[in-house]
Amino acid sequence: MKTYDCIVLGFGGVGSAALRYAALHGWNVLGIDRFGPAHDKGSSHGRTRVFRKAYFEHPDYVPILMESAELWDELNQRYRTKPSIKQLMHQTGVLAIGLPDSKVVQGVLQSSKQFDLPHEKFTAADIKQRLPIFNLRDDHVGVFEPESGYLLVEQCVTAMVSQALKHGAEIQSDTVAQRWNVSASGLVTVHTDRGEFQAERLIIAAGAWTRDLLPFLQDDLTVLRKQQHWYQLDRVDQKQVNDFPVFLFDQPDGHLYYGVPETDYLGMKVCRHSGGQEVPNPTTIDRSLDSDELAAVESFMDQRLIFGRKRLVHHSICMYTATTDGHFLVDRVPDHDNVVFAAGLSGHGFKMAPSIGKRLVGMLAGDRRPEFEFLRLRAP
Repeated sequence: MKTYDCIVLGFGGVGSAALRYAALHGWNVLGIDRFGPAHDKGSSHGRTRVFRKAYFEHPDYVPILMESAELWDELNQRYRTKPSIKQLMHQTGVLAIGLPDSKVVQGVLQSSKQFDLPHEKFTAADIKQRLPIFNLRDDHVGVFEPESGYLLVEQCVTAMVSQALKHGAEIQSDTVAQRWNVSASGLVTVHTDRGEFQAERLIIAAGAWTRDLLPFLQDDLTVLRKQQHWYQLDRVDQKQVNDFPVFLFDQPDGHLYYGVPETDYLGMKVCRHSGGQEVPNPTTIDRSLDSDELAAVESFMDQRLIFGRKRLVHHSICMYTATTDGHFLVDRVPDHDNVVFAAGLSGHGFKMAPSIGKRLVGMLAGDRRPEFEFLRLRAP
C-alpha cells in the first residue's frame, strides 16, 4: 500500500486549501471526499460567500481575515491566467445595518477601531439617500466597510483544488471515509468504502460529517440546515453594476439577514444567517424548499426593501456546522500529534479558508501561529 506524506479528508473550502498548501509544502498528499470538487451537497456552495474584515463576531478573527485577503488575491493571480476565468473576489463593500447598540453594528465598529480598518458611518437618512431600495427606521444606522465584498465560492474551491493538482496532489472523489486509526508507529490508516489509505499525517476538514470522524466532538457540534434564495426584483439599483453592496441587516428581533447584489440572471441573493433547523444526518438532508424559512425571508424583504414585485428564481440548501459558542475549532486531535482538524466553521468560515488550510499544514510542519490560539479546543 502506498504511504502518503499527508491525507486530507474533505476538500470543500478549508480542505481544498489544506490540500493546496500541503502540495506547496512538497508533501505527497491525497485528498479524499465523499462527493468531489466544488459539489453542492455540503457547505461550500451557493455561488457566493461574503468576505469582510471588520468582524463583528470577535476582533481576534481580524488578523486571520487580513491574511486571508492576501491569500485569496495570490490564488486569484495564479489561477486566473486568462480573462475568461472569473475573478474570485469582488470588492463591492459590505454595509452593516441595525440599531446603534446592535451586536453587528457595535462589533463592526469595535473591530474597525481596534485594527484601524477603513469604514464609514451612516445615518438612516444617509443610507436612504444613497440606496433608496432600503426601507429603514429613523433610528437605524449603518457601517460601510469598503474593502470587503464577496467570493465566488465554487470557483474558489475549484481554483484551490486545481492548484493542488498542479503541484502534485492526488484526489479520490466519491469516496466515503468511514473511520481512521493511528498505529503504534504513528502511521495513519484511513478506512473508506473504497479501501484503505495510509499516510504519515492526517488533516480532517469534513464539514457536516466531522462528527462521524471525530466522535469526541459529538456534543460540541450542531449541523443546521440553511436555505439560500435568489430573487429578481423590479428595480435596477440592487445590481452590482450599479454599485449595490453586500448588506448585513441586524433585525430588532435578533435575526440576521444578508444580501448579495445581483450579478447575473438569478438576481439578488437574500438569506437568513441566524436560525436553522438541526440536521440529524447530513447525508439525507431535505433539499426541498421550506415554506417557513421562505416566509421569514420574504417577510424581511417586504419590511426592509422597497420594490413593486419580486420573483423567486432559485434556491439551494447548504449546512452550517456550529460549535456551542459560535467560534471555530482548529487544533490537534488529542493524543495524536500528527492528526489535525478544523471544525465548526460553517456560517462564517469560508472567507478564512486559505488561512485555516495553511494553518493546518503549518501545525503538522511544526510552525507556530499565535493568532490561532483562541480557536483551540476549549476546556470542558
